[in-house]
Amino acid sequence: MTRTDRLTAILDILAKTGQVEVEEIVSQLAVSPATARRDLDSLAKRRLLTRTRGGATIGALAYDLPGRYNRDDHAEAKEQIAQAASALISPGAVIGLCGGTTSTALAQILATREDLNAPANQSTLTVVTNAINIASQLAVRPNIKVMVTGGILNPRSYELVGPYTDIIMQKVVLDIAFIGV
Repeated sequence: MTRTDRLTAILDILAKTGQVEVEEIVSQLAVSPATARRDLDSLAKRRLLTRTRGGATIGALAYDLPGRYNRDDHAEAKEQIAQAASALISPGAVIGLCGGTTSTALAQILATREDLNAPANQSTLTVVTNAINIASQLAVRPNIKVMVTGGILNPRSYELVGPYTDIIMQKVVLDIAFIGV
């Protein structure tokens, strides 16, 4: 297991339980106690957790973890919402997608929808988004034109925010927008 994989696994545990002990990391990830402590120290330095004696907690950052750490919360409901939202989108539409895990699920569905497939250089859907994770997910689809709003990156949500986003959105006409909370 790579260091990045370990750090991600630790954050996944924290997202589910709110706390993690060094002993738990040692047993679940098959690493030494020293490695577990170094990994926790590294994440604490990035302000992704708060170190405690013998482990760590999410502490004050629980509400602000990046989306990838809460994507499994209510996954089935998010998938159903994304399926229903996808049914509202016709080929040729210009849609808006905010960031968030439900919008990410919708983007995954759109990326594989058969009726949106088209020959190269012919877009069948335009997606306007302020979410860089959604933009990068859809950018590799030749049939989907992606417009990113610009702005200042919020590293917790992967969204671009601020006055630049507002300026762009005042000039764009959307057929439908999907906005999460």
